[in-house]
Amino acid sequence: MTPIPVALLGYGNSARTFHLPFVKSLPDQFQLHVVLQRPRPEGSTSPNAALDLPDVQVVPDIDAALSALPEGGLVIITTNNASHFPYAEKALKANMHVLVEKPVAVHEDEVHKLAELAHSVGKVCTVYQNRRFDGDYLTLKSLIKHQGGPNPSALGVPTYYESRFDRFRPIAKGGWRESVDPETEGGGMLWDLGAHLVDQTVSLFGAPESVFGLVQNQRGQGPENVDDDWLAVLTYPPRDPPKEETFAPGQRLGELRAVLGSTCLSAHTDAEQSRFRVEGTLGSYVKKGTDPQEVQLKLGWTPATHPDAFGSYPSDAPSSLRFAQLTTSQPNEEVSGSNPPKLAVASIPTLPGRYIDLYTNLAETICAVNAAPNAEEAASIVDKLLDIKLEHVATQVHC
Repeated sequence: MTPIPVALLGYGNSARTFHLPFVKSLPDQFQLHVVLQRPRPEGSTSPNAALDLPDVQVVPDIDAALSALPEGGLVIITTNNASHFPYAEKALKANMHVLVEKPVAVHEDEVHKLAELAHSVGKVCTVYQNRRFDGDYLTLKSLIKHQGGPNPSALGVPTYYESRFDRFRPIAKGGWRESVDPETEGGGMLWDLGAHLVDQTVSLFGAPESVFGLVQNQRGQGPENVDDDWLAVLTYPPRDPPKEETFAPGQRLGELRAVLGSTCLSAHTDAEQSRFRVEGTLGSYVKKGTDPQEVQLKLGWTPATHPDAFGSYPSDAPSSLRFAQLTTSQPNEEVSGSNPPKLAVASIPTLPGRYIDLYTNLAETICAVNAAPNAEEAASIVDKLLDIKLEHVATQVHC
């Protein structure tokens, strides 16, 4: 297979931490051709792409980047949120495939436009939702998945789902995310961390029936309308319980409520920050702390340099990070209101995180699409092979 030529738009933290390491880790699938980096002011101490990547062409604007990239290449968009839609649209019109950082756009109609354009030109356009490959999320997903027949999921039917990304950052870092208007330019924490939490939730349970939300600038720093604290409650309709679970005839389960949120004023170490709490008809799952891949990437690790350790917690990490608490019901001979099922508690290891799987799936899809005889067949291939589709992302923007 000939490596897919890549244009990397932007050379900030997102590009260097979350994209370049995976492009470099998959040399048989991808080859970096060009990087867009705006001219650096004299005396700037920010990373210099021309020095870091001497064998790669560095250009100052998107037109130059698209001109330098062979047709059918991949454009990775890591610039500010307001640029995502126009850059993606321009790349698709130039017959390029597109991977865009979340959020893919700040308006639902723009996501639909990109999906329609990608379909018409027969190209891949997807969003970098790497948190679908966090180890704790993969672990939870495996526990929720129904095994079929008489083997229900470990948790049964979820009845309550809580997911948070909290930090203790009492002083704002600054930068565009904490200064630009959320409505027009995608600033604030809801567009940043919230995009991940909503994506994970909708990927597990589908579109909710209703959404309630609160946002605020809790620290009182920067523009008042740029949030650093948010809460969302997604409500799903009542459901029938599985036949293999013990419920009275005709009984229905109430609503599933998914409670999502983030704040910058949660004074806990990472090992004690609440991440997931999920309750079900057969058990519960509680996990603290964040996935290790981001920290490993910032240390310079990649799946290529640390193939056995990447994505897993180190052995000396706190047990509250490495393990989750799984509580499951143990059926009694006769379960009744006065004789409920007994509960067993176990500490379970977290599956390794797999951010690289997003890129391997993308490479497989692009190669198949590039070999398609026409745009219609290419669109069909995208529907079959691509894990993260824009049609699903539009639902999340609407939420």
